[in-house]
Amino acid sequence: MKPEIIDTSALTREDYWKYFQKIIFRADGGTTMATLGWIFFWFDHIPYHVIHTHFLTGFIFLGALFLGLAGVHIMIRTRNRLGTSADRILHLVKISYTLISSISGILAYIAFPPH
Repeated sequence: MKPEIIDTSALTREDYWKYFQKIIFRADGGTTMATLGWIFFWFDHIPYHVIHTHFLTGFIFLGALFLGLAGVHIMIRTRNRLGTSADRILHLVKISYTLISSISGILAYIAFPPH
């Protein structure tokens, strides 16, 4: 099923800001979660560590992956026409980081399980 393309120029002001808020949340939230996932991953690989976060690490990487995919979905549906050109580039960079970081984090979590 092909996602419906949204014409951003035909959106009402409220709808435009609703989609813009969603893309901001997914880009910023995904970046934050992916970074937090890597921090937790490395906490679990410190010898004789006191803080055990291995039960959260996988879920945080999966959450970041979900937010990144949801951000890509909105970018595809709106043809990345939300905000200024600087906003578009920033959201693209953040969502790309989220996807790459979460996928590599999941792979690293599987390849190098916590001890």
